[in-house]
Amino acid sequence: RDVSCVAPRATAILPCVNDSSQAHQPHPFRAREPWLPDRPETLVVCCSDGRFHAQLEEFVRHEVSERADVFAVPGGPACVDPWTSSFDEARVFDQAMRLFSEAHDLHSVWLIAHQGCAYYAFKHPGNGPVELRRQQVKDLQAARERISAAHRKYSVRCFFAALEDGVVVFEDVDAASAAR
Repeated sequence: RDVSCVAPRATAILPCVNDSSQAHQPHPFRAREPWLPDRPETLVVCCSDGRFHAQLEEFVRHEVSERADVFAVPGGPACVDPWTSSFDEARVFDQAMRLFSEAHDLHSVWLIAHQGCAYYAFKHPGNGPVELRRQQVKDLQAARERISAAHRKYSVRCFFAALEDGVVVFEDVDAASAAR
C-alpha cells in the first residue's frame, strides 16, 4: 500500500499528486466521460477558489450547460475590467475572449462571483462582507457591459454565489436587483 499521500497523523490526509520522481506509474488515469468534438456554446468566468468548485460544477451542469468552457482566475469576473483588476489581467482576458470568439461557438457568457472572495478582501481591505458583495455585484455589472460592448452576439448573465446555512446558493444578480 502506498502511504506517501497520507500525513503522519491520521487526522489529515494530504492530496496525492503525480510526482514525476516516482519510478513508475502502474496505470494512467482514464476518464469515464466520453470526449465530444463539438465546441461548448457557453463560457463561465469564475473565481479559482477551490472551496466552491464542486458547487460551481453542479450549478453549471444543472443551470448552464453540460459542457461549458471555463475561465477561472482569482477574483473571477473582476479580470474583465482593467479598472477593477489590472491592465495585465484584463489583457489576458481580452486575449482569451478573442480566442473563444474565433475558435469556439459561444452564444453566452456567465459571470459568477462568490462570497468570501480573497481577491476582493485583499483588494479592498477594511471593507466588510456587505460592502464587498456590493462591490462584486457592481463589478459583475461592469464586466457584463464590457463583454456586451465587445461581443454583441453574446448573452451575458451575472450570478453571485453565497453561503446560506452551509449551502451554496447561486443568485441571479439581475433578478435580485429587480426584486428590490
